[in-house]
Amino acid sequence: MVRCFLAIFPIKEEILEKIETLKREINKFFIGKAVERENTHITISFLGEIDEKDVEKIIIKIQNVVSELKSTTAFLNGIKLIPSDYYIRVIALEVLGLEEISKKIEKYVGGDVKPPHLTLFRVKKIIDKKGLVDFCKKNSFLESFEVRDIKLMKSTLTKEGPIYEVIRSFQLI
Repeated sequence: MVRCFLAIFPIKEEILEKIETLKREINKFFIGKAVERENTHITISFLGEIDEKDVEKIIIKIQNVVSELKSTTAFLNGIKLIPSDYYIRVIALEVLGLEEISKKIEKYVGGDVKPPHLTLFRVKKIIDKKGLVDFCKKNSFLESFEVRDIKLMKSTLTKEGPIYEVIRSFQLI
């Protein structure tokens, strides 16, 4: 079995620098685990555990979908508390501009497709909820980037954290 997901990966270095600065500013409000810089990505669809013999079938489905998708500009647009401001389990950046890609992947490939976001932290315990919510509302994060491909990723879970490997890259038209 192979744990797989579709993602935009890697993130441009200039954007990663700004993300790391934001992470240093925001982490005083809670206890949690940051996504490692080298693992930072935007998930399009979490496919889950796939039998290795089915990976080629998934690749063919992705190729068929991607053959109809154009390169696009996407935007990281603000800090998002997931699932809500009242019960915070994940801190992420909202991603706009990938709606068409998400809809087609969901329809033709499947998996767990959520609104695209870039996870910053998994939260274990909130220290200052009001401070965190206020910080997220007052601080904007707006960056644009070109999406020219999506990657089929393999995720191997270890005690030290996940190890990601690109299985295949798919160029958008």
